[in-house]
Amino acid sequence: MFKHIIVPLDGSRRAERAILVAARIARPASASITLLRAVEVPIEYPTHFAQPVPIGDGTAEMKEAISYLEHVAQTSDLKGLNVQTEAVFGSPALKVIQAAGQAELIVMCSHGYTGMTRWMLGSVAEKVVRHAPVPVLILREHGPLPLPPITMTPTPLRVLITLDGSTLAEEVVAPVVQLLLSLDATAPKELHLLRVVDLPATVTGVGKSMAHVNAEMIATIEKEAMDYIVAFSHQLQNELPEHANFTISSAVAVESDVASAIVRSAEEGGTPGEVGYQGYTLIAMATHGRNGLPRWVIGSITERVLHGTTLPVFVVRPKKLAAIEEVDADTGIWRQEAEETKIATWPALF
Repeated sequence: MFKHIIVPLDGSRRAERAILVAARIARPASASITLLRAVEVPIEYPTHFAQPVPIGDGTAEMKEAISYLEHVAQTSDLKGLNVQTEAVFGSPALKVIQAAGQAELIVMCSHGYTGMTRWMLGSVAEKVVRHAPVPVLILREHGPLPLPPITMTPTPLRVLITLDGSTLAEEVVAPVVQLLLSLDATAPKELHLLRVVDLPATVTGVGKSMAHVNAEMIATIEKEAMDYIVAFSHQLQNELPEHANFTISSAVAVESDVASAIVRSAEEGGTPGEVGYQGYTLIAMATHGRNGLPRWVIGSITERVLHGTTLPVFVVRPKKLAAIEEVDADTGIWRQEAEETKIATWPALF
């Protein structure tokens, strides 16, 4: 279970949507929640070419942030939980990532416009997902929350887990199982393992045209992918607790646009948030996959899925990849170098 959860807030109603979800996750384990707000000193630009000039010392902004967090901490959604508040000066993304070193999960809301080509991920959320050392649950501003309604017949929690055949991508499974058990230990839980095979350029040629792909090639690719995902499904089924009410299904698709295929599969049951929606509760995926950095690195498939769906997305950065990061004090630009380490993967599920 997650013992310490960080909820970044910026004073908006949008950001506060994460509180209800974090509270639901925290209650079963009596976990603590830190409400974090970063305060940046206001600046102005006298002319287009002048250096920015601070406006005041930020005292008023800090006082307002502390008052705001204390008020939020007293809301009914957090009643009975161990809630801490922290207001700090600095870049919001950097402060969230630094605080994550003492936590197991970040739950935050981001704004944006849906659609593969026109979605804008909030800049803070984007940086947090790229660099956070712990899992991040990103909620959409106008999207559904991953909370099953209270009904006479329990509503299943359905998760689309994306895999690519690598151990790096598989590291999302254990933490997403923990997440589902925290959200609702008794509700039925459906894990759908999806492997979308990206047709390589050596097969399809420039532009990944399907013109040179015959049925035999596709059949071979599909069989190899299916053999992997079936074997992994059996392994996972043996590790899941019998009492937890999990079912596992799997599928393979051969597509030239992996991210679009993932979003389409996740939302095939209709429009998320609408009455009668039969799609998934959330999408779960790792930031890295096959071959480490060159493949499912953030900025590629993972980022495009974040950009293309209104569903919550649970993102895990593999523990096998340790990132050496620093921030330029003058520009605020992240510098990152990742390397393979001997850090253990997530422990056995139970």
